[in-house]
Amino acid sequence: MDHLVRHLLLAAMVLASPCADAAAGAPPRPVLVPGSHACGGIGDEERAAMDLSRDLYDLRLSFAESGTGAYVTGVFVMIDGVGGAPSFGPFPDCGPLLHVALPPGNYRVQARYAGITRAQMFRVRRGPTLGALYWPAQPD
Repeated sequence: MDHLVRHLLLAAMVLASPCADAAAGAPPRPVLVPGSHACGGIGDEERAAMDLSRDLYDLRLSFAESGTGAYVTGVFVMIDGVGGAPSFGPFPDCGPLLHVALPPGNYRVQARYAGITRAQMFRVRRGPTLGALYWPAQPD
């Protein structure tokens, strides 16, 4: 019985390992070229499509109005590397969501909408880094 328990524990460890997907014949998770990005998210279908690939991107940003939380589009974005990290962009006409594949490092995101620039620092590590930038509500 002790031998069977050890065998089951070993099998559970193998199945839980990162290599289990490859052993089971599942395709490996793609790795995107740094600077690859997806922009959009207008409407439920577009947002759902972006959600399907969100795990491929290291930095995931959203753009909205302060106070109302209404999403904004037409945002111009530059991502400047800090401390030796590379820079990426420009990414014109983004929003309300922007997902970018980045190597680990520190980045200063500058985003311009309606003539107003917002800047925010992000530290990208393994796993997703999430952020939101807000602008004053625009008159109708």
